[in-house]
Amino acid sequence: MKLISRRILDRIIDINPSIPGMLIINLIYLILGEIIIIALVPNTMRCAIGFMAGVIYSVFATFHMSIGIRKIVYGGAESRATMIIGYLIRLLVMLILFVLLYFLNIGDLLCAVIGMFSMKVAAYLQPFTDKLITKKGR
Repeated sequence: MKLISRRILDRIIDINPSIPGMLIINLIYLILGEIIIIALVPNTMRCAIGFMAGVIYSVFATFHMSIGIRKIVYGGAESRATMIIGYLIRLLVMLILFVLLYFLNIGDLLCAVIGMFSMKVAAYLQPFTDKLITKKGR
């Protein structure tokens, strides 16, 4: 089991070495957000599901964007087309998420948007997590 998890981590680091730190921040953001939702929000279940869906989208967008950047930098893909197509794919996935949450009435859209901010928080805190991970690895 440890070998499998090490292979997965190595693949993630191969895509972008900053992703593990960003995933840690996303996880902390999810846990803290869910605790706040349980403590303060009257419609707990819908908001919690929407928030979790937003954080999951954020993780997807992080991986998708990192893979696109890697294709451009190392794969020689045309930068403009790759970035536009990647943006459109992420936009389409976000719209599908919103439509599912709204029409199936399973999650709150505002909470989903707040969950999507985890990508921004992770991007801003990533330099600090990289320092912590680097110190731990030595």
